[in-house]
Amino acid sequence: MMHKRFILLLGALALTGCQVPSKKERRQLDSMIGKQTTDVVRTFGVPTRQFVSGNHTFLAYINQQTDYTMPMSGWGWDGGWGGWGGYGPGWGMGGWDGGWGGMGGGMGTAYTYTCQTTFELVNGIVTAWTMRGDGC
Repeated sequence: MMHKRFILLLGALALTGCQVPSKKERRQLDSMIGKQTTDVVRTFGVPTRQFVSGNHTFLAYINQQTDYTMPMSGWGWDGGWGGWGGYGPGWGMGGWDGGWGGMGGGMGTAYTYTCQTTFELVNGIVTAWTMRGDGC
């Protein structure tokens, strides 16, 4: 039983280390509750998207970040010594072998992360906000 509690505690601690949004971001977003539409636009700029349903307005701010990974590439060197020997039956000559390897490489990869922050306004006043996506 003690082992299970330890695992649960460890999992909870791991999740608190990944708190999204940060305390500073959360304070800023919370400070918008009760504000008017113009205050949101002054603070965050023109929204990426807007949706209206009755007296509810949703202002969405979408941020995307793309990370690129490139494969390792470059020239390689291939060199080494051959066996040494004398003249006679069963014996070979000594030698040395060197040369360039081919180019390495391959396809790169692009990862795009998206974070959407949405403010819900009722009659022009912010009542709630949400944040979702793998880039938050």
